[in-house]
Amino acid sequence: MNWQLDAVSQAIPDLDFVTPISDCPAPLLEYQAYYQLNLEDRVPGVFHHVGRFQCDEFEIVAHVFKVQSSKGTVFLHHGYYDHVGLFHHIIAHCLTQGFNVFAYDLPGHGLSSGERAAIQCFQQYDKVFVAALEKMRQHLPAPYVAVGQSTGGAVIVNYHLSRGLSRHSSPFSAIHLLAPLVRPVSWRSAKLTYFLVRPFIKQLKRTFAKNSNNVAFLEFLSQRDPLQPLFLKTNWVGALHLWIKFIEQCAPVDLDVHVIQGTQDGTVDYRHNLKVLEEKFSGFKVNFIEGGRHHLANEDPQYLNQVIDHLTPLL
Repeated sequence: MNWQLDAVSQAIPDLDFVTPISDCPAPLLEYQAYYQLNLEDRVPGVFHHVGRFQCDEFEIVAHVFKVQSSKGTVFLHHGYYDHVGLFHHIIAHCLTQGFNVFAYDLPGHGLSSGERAAIQCFQQYDKVFVAALEKMRQHLPAPYVAVGQSTGGAVIVNYHLSRGLSRHSSPFSAIHLLAPLVRPVSWRSAKLTYFLVRPFIKQLKRTFAKNSNNVAFLEFLSQRDPLQPLFLKTNWVGALHLWIKFIEQCAPVDLDVHVIQGTQDGTVDYRHNLKVLEEKFSGFKVNFIEGGRHHLANEDPQYLNQVIDHLTPLL
């Protein structure tokens, strides 16, 4: 690795949607290249901006990718343990389809501030979502398309169900969820374990799951990604417990939601989750990736290409 986290953090400017990353200090350029986010070198006419903005106690780091004469803007959300640097495939595809992309690291993830992989309640994710959405709407053109992987999908679902938003009131013309989280696998036993250990343990050592068929990606996560959290925080599990109870009790809405789901997903309880989402959204649609695992944004090419094929006509 040819970059240092402290140096990168110090090099991040305030988000202004104007200053290109090429004008930023060298550590930020080294970070960009390491995660293959230097998409202006691969997609003609792309401008990449990165910067931080404040939301409550968090400093959130966001990426803006702009294309000339765009068709609109994709609002991209990563999953738990992840960060924007892992989504260059999806970002590049959106850019080649003529869309700008706005993406940010969740609190406690990537380059954003906050205790690593921890959260007190999902409302904190929602507040950041709203703040980021407002910045995007001020600076980037509609129509807006929401794309979320796993927990990122849960944040998008929460935003709509908690407000009872419909096709007419949602700011998004389309919503695409990749392996969205409602409940994780084995949730009952995980919940029991949480209540047993909560008084005594604040974190558990993370086990890197086989959440993709892409062996090189799995090796990168476990061995060469310094932004990967190494612990599961019990307060995050507690926040998830409360959120699941809340979201499963929300009233249905008249809204279109498109899900892309791998059939070998060992991270989320997708059979249960799809039933919940079908009940909540009147325009529910799902495309299955046979043999696909959880991290669909970084699957083996034979599965990733299917994900992109399902996204392409709907952006």
